Parts: sequence; structure tokens; C-alpha cells
Amino acid sequence: MYNKICIYKRRIFAAVIFAIIAACFILGFGLAGKTFADTTELAEYGGKVEHIFTHELVFDTTKAYSPNNPVRDCFDKDHLTAKEFKALLGELYKNGYVLVSLESAMSGDKIAVPSGKKPLVMSFDDMTYDTFNRGCIDKIILSDGKICDYTKNAEPQISRERENVTILESFIEEHPDFSCGGARATLCVNGYNGILGYRCTPDCKVSEKRQAEEMEECKKVVTALKELGYTFASHTYYHKYFNSCTANMIEKDCAKWQKYIQPIVGETRVLCYPAGEHKAKNAKNNIFKKYGFNVFLCVGNFAGTDYERASADAKYLYRLPFDGTALRLYQKSYAHLADTRAIYDETRFRPFSYKGGYYK
Repeated sequence: MYNKICIYKRRIFAAVIFAIIAACFILGFGLAGKTFADTTELAEYGGKVEHIFTHELVFDTTKAYSPNNPVRDCFDKDHLTAKEFKALLGELYKNGYVLVSLESAMSGDKIAVPSGKKPLVMSFDDMTYDTFNRGCIDKIILSDGKICDYTKNAEPQISRERENVTILESFIEEHPDFSCGGARATLCVNGYNGILGYRCTPDCKVSEKRQAEEMEECKKVVTALKELGYTFASHTYYHKYFNSCTANMIEKDCAKWQKYIQPIVGETRVLCYPAGEHKAKNAKNNIFKKYGFNVFLCVGNFAGTDYERASADAKYLYRLPFDGTALRLYQKSYAHLADTRAIYDETRFRPFSYKGGYYK
């Protein structure tokens, strides 16, 4: 009788252990692939949703800021270095920001983020890349299934340390809680020199054969970026400033975007004004709307004009630039986001104290 009781108890004990193991397995399987925001308590955020943007990064400051580089002033004013962008992500993370998608930020609803965190939208402009070996990468590629940056004249040629999307991916791998719900940046691309380093449009002046080949390669990269959570926007085809464009020029620009870039990145309703230059209450601006754009990205710490805020057929969203100009001039106004002095790359050819000559 005693032996039967012992056997019975052992069976019960084994059944309990099995149930616990099974529950753990099921729970683990259910959580697999979920993001930080999926498994963390979310809270509605009622404050301002910050939106920041950068251009392509400079990774080789010796080349970029050389006196022999005819565009070194542009690289100094309008770009961050790879070192600065890495430091910026660290500052944003330290200050409690998490990435949210542009779509969620403009939905009109209160945005939900992990308790105690602040939402941040991020976008990257231009994304055409270097063709003259001046210190920027050559292109974004897929290597071993991962988004990487490629530079022919660098060692190693393939890395994940030189450009905004690759640095951001590396950072999120180390800090998955920086991305809320799998959010990534919006890529605002041009077309005149191809996109993402691929010479896939007629203006690149390559053979039709190469253009077709690069288009197919670019589509693979775009698909991989979308799967990660990146979205795409038009930064216009030619990157011409609004005020200097005629209505006919804008019409032709939109038509080229639709013909050559939309088949690669897909349809988008988001248009990013070059340099933020625009006049929303203008007949020329209605041409953009005719081509399906109704979300417009502007530049500045501004809530928009009365016309823009009251607009029923479009949204106008303002973004803060992070570049050499901003690091030097906006230290106080950007302090809630990052300590610009702390992230400043001293290998730039101008000191942090430089304040003049930006708007000549």
C-alpha cells in the first residue's frame, strides 16, 4: 500500500513539472518575435511628439573636411558624422525617448508608449550617396541577410557603422526598447542620382542594362528595409527648392517621381520639402496634392501657420534638423533631446564655437 501511494505521488509530481514546463514553453513561444512595447505596459502620452531628421552621414572626416573637397562646407553645415549620430542615439535613449512611426504620430490619437518614455519620430533625407569618394558611403546593401553599408574605398568595405540606417539597426539590436512596436525611421529619398546608392534612374547617366540591374537590387534592399519597419517618402525627384520652382517644374518633378521612384519604394502620401521651403497656401502646392501627397514634412520648431493647422486636406508636420549647424547653434533649445556639445565630433574642420557664415 505504501509503495502504491509513493508511485501515485511521484506521478502527480511529474505531471505538475510537465505542466510547468509546457506552460513555460507556450509562454516563451507566444512572446517570440514580440517587441519591447508588446510585452511592456503602455501609457498614453499627451505631450509634444518630437520629430528629428538627418541627412547622409560623413564617416571619413579626413576626406569630407579636406580643403580639396569642394563641398566640405555643405558637409559641415548639413550633415552629422557617423560618430555624432551614434552619440545622438545614446543621448536620446538616455533621455527617455523611444522611436514611434510617423503614421502613428500623425494619426490624431494620443500616442501610446512604454510608461515613463517619450515618443520620437525620426527621418533621414536625400539617401543618394557618394559618387566621388568624399567621405560618405557608396550604398546600402544586404549582406548575410542584414542591412549593411558598403564603401569600395574603405576597410572593411562592408560595415554597420557608417550610415544612419545601419547604425540605427545596430543600436536597436543592443537596445530593443528604443523601438516602440517595431518603429523605424522614414526615408525621404530623391531620384536624380538614384536612391540608396543605386543608379536606377535615367538621370544617373548609366546604361539601360545597368539601370535595370541596379533597380532590381535596390528593390530587394527596399523590401528588407520595409520588413524592418522603415517607411518611404518623396523628397522630390530633383531636390529643387519650392520658391524657385514654377508650377510646370513641380508637375514634371512629380511625374518623374511617379514614373521612376514609386515603382521601387511603393506609393506614399508623404512629401518632404527640400530645405523645408514651401508655401502651403499656394496653387503650386496643390500640384503635390494632385499626385496623392497630403502629408508634408517641413523644417523648424514651429506648430505651423494658421492655414496649415486648419487645413482639412493635408497635414503639415515640422521637424528639427540634426546637423553641424544645429549642433553649434541650438545647444540650449535641443538640450531636452541631446547635449549637442557632448556629441560634437572634434575632427570637424570647424570648432564648436564657430557661429557664423551659415546663411550666406
